Amino acid sequence: MFPILVLLFTVIPAIEIYLLFSIGAQIGGLNTLAVVILTGIVGASLAKSQGLAILASIQNDLNRGSLPTNQLMHGLLVFGGGLLLLTPGFLTDIMGICMVFPGTRHILTAFLKGYFEKAIKSGNIKFGASSFGGGFSYQSKSNPFEQEQFSKRTNREVEPGVFEAEFKEK
Repeated sequence: MFPILVLLFTVIPAIEIYLLFSIGAQIGGLNTLAVVILTGIVGASLAKSQGLAILASIQNDLNRGSLPTNQLMHGLLVFGGGLLLLTPGFLTDIMGICMVFPGTRHILTAFLKGYFEKAIKSGNIKFGASSFGGGFSYQSKSNPFEQEQFSKRTNREVEPGVFEAEFKEK
C-alpha cells in the first residue's frame, strides 16, 4: 500500500509539474494555463453528461428488475475520470479522458471485471456484513500466514460472474 501512496502523492505530481513546465516552455505560460482550464471545463461537462446517461441506464435496469453492475462500474469510472479532469495537469487529464470516454471506458471496465473476478476467486477481496452494515475488504497475500488461511478457502463459480461463498455473522 505504501508504494501506491508514494506513487499517488509524490511521483505523479512531480511528473505533472515537469510536464506543465515543459509544455509551458513550448507553447507559452498563458496557453498552458488556458489548456488546463479548458480541459477542466470540457471534462466537467463531459463527465456530467456521461454521468447522467449512466444514471438513466441504472434506473432503467432497476425498473426492469436487473442489477446494474456494469453501469455502476461505468459510473465509478466516470466519477473518477471527472475528478482527474478537474485536477490541473496533463497526465491526469489523459487518464481522466480515458475514464470518461465510452470507448476506452468499456476497455477499462472489462479489465476491472477480470481483475475483481481473480481477486475474489483468490480470496484477496472479501465481502461481509456486520452490525454496522455491509462492506468489503482487500487483503494482500504478501504475508505467508495469510496465504495459508486463504489456501484452505475455496470459492466456487456457480455461473459466469456468480460465486458461491460462505457467510458468517460476527
